[in-house]
Amino acid sequence: MRTDERLGVSSELMYEGDKAFSPTTIKNYCAAFTSTFACQGLAYTMFASFLTFVYTEYLGVGAATIGGVMAIGVFVDMATDIIMGIVCDRFHTKHGKAKHWFFWMAFPVAVTIGLMWMVPVSASTALKVIWAAVIYNLYCTFLTTVRLPAFMFPSIVSDNSKVRMIVIWIASYAVNIGATVTGWIITPVIKAFDTELAGYRALAWILAGTTVVFIILTGILLTEKRKGVDLERIEAERKAMKGTEKSIGLAEQFSSLVCNKYWVGYQAAGLFNSLSLGLTIGSMAYFAQYILGGMENIGMLITVMNIPMMVAPLIILGVVKFFDGKAIAVCCCVGGAIFSLLMWAFGVNTMIIFIVLMVIRQSFGSCLNGSQAVLLTRAIDYGEWKFGVRQEGLGSSFAGAFQKITMGISSAVLGFVLSAAGYSGGSVNEQAAGAIKFLFLGMPGLCMVVATLIFIFFTMNNKDWTKIREELDARALKDAADRAARTPAE
Repeated sequence: MRTDERLGVSSELMYEGDKAFSPTTIKNYCAAFTSTFACQGLAYTMFASFLTFVYTEYLGVGAATIGGVMAIGVFVDMATDIIMGIVCDRFHTKHGKAKHWFFWMAFPVAVTIGLMWMVPVSASTALKVIWAAVIYNLYCTFLTTVRLPAFMFPSIVSDNSKVRMIVIWIASYAVNIGATVTGWIITPVIKAFDTELAGYRALAWILAGTTVVFIILTGILLTEKRKGVDLERIEAERKAMKGTEKSIGLAEQFSSLVCNKYWVGYQAAGLFNSLSLGLTIGSMAYFAQYILGGMENIGMLITVMNIPMMVAPLIILGVVKFFDGKAIAVCCCVGGAIFSLLMWAFGVNTMIIFIVLMVIRQSFGSCLNGSQAVLLTRAIDYGEWKFGVRQEGLGSSFAGAFQKITMGISSAVLGFVLSAAGYSGGSVNEQAAGAIKFLFLGMPGLCMVVATLIFIFFTMNNKDWTKIREELDARALKDAADRAARTPAE
């Protein structure tokens, strides 16, 4: 009888979804792909890359106006992320916390995708702005109702670290593939119509229909480990621990999250890692134009950055069973920081050295993204063990909200540093060039140094987590035995 090293049980007794490859697990892997492909690729890419362009070029709305609409949408999106997290944790069906949302919300998401682009050209500017504001915020809200459940997948489908890592890796690939597919089909579709606006509108409805299919397919494929009865058991345990018959209130829900030291540590480290990424993305165009010599270098830069991020996770999947999860996160964070700072020190005087260092840095960064996401699932396990509250929804929602906050902080830092260095559009002096290098290479590395320190002090190691999981599994088995013993009498 073979024993699973992660969960401490024989493979014959393991839940199907905890095995790296079983019919249930494979369907969940497919669900991880279809959900992210629909929610963060496809139409999401069209909104992010072409919404402002279409409204300014074809609908006559000012860039600042439509930009303001989208900026407000970011704050609405942040709020709905957290609200949806609360809803997911407090409401479930017999299937669990997530599955039902993919059936309920597929069509509302699709309808807002299509309607976003359908405001009449002859309408007044005020009507166009109102249309954009209402439909865009409805789109963001409806999308959150399926995107947040998709973010919860690593912790709701399995308790096996390897399975969770594969789910995260597949989801990250789905983002890149979805964005690439949308990028490739936009031009052919637009050229197939008499006007470009008609092409954009047709493409929106094509992507809307595709999104419906993939969201519903996600609901069909997904199997959650903790069904409704399991979630009710966890709530009963919470009441016993608290000595109350009251259902969890909002104050207690937030208190349990804030008092979860591992969740706080993960979010703090994630905040600095997101800031590192935001600074890199925000300064990329400036770096290509003024340091590499022109915007024609942006394609090369993106390729050098993205390819390692798709290949590196394959390495981590092969070693995750042999190394401590905390150690992997710390090592990847240290590696990303070191090579980012080395790039800052060496500059671009020797391009081959720059490219090699960039490839290594991005590889570390990609592996870090996966390993720190697994650490979040462990923090959720700890919350159930310590407080009797399992918060995949609210716990995951803050990660998305903080990413949006750091993107705003990154933009503010970018503007402040460039202005302080004397940058003016179209030309840079030596001081401004140095500021651009610092923003693209130096400051991201320093952010990762801070994240490393947080990871060292706040993340649990495999031994701690395995003990917590064993105790949680023992609770579940005892409760199942008690229910079985009561059933004949009832």
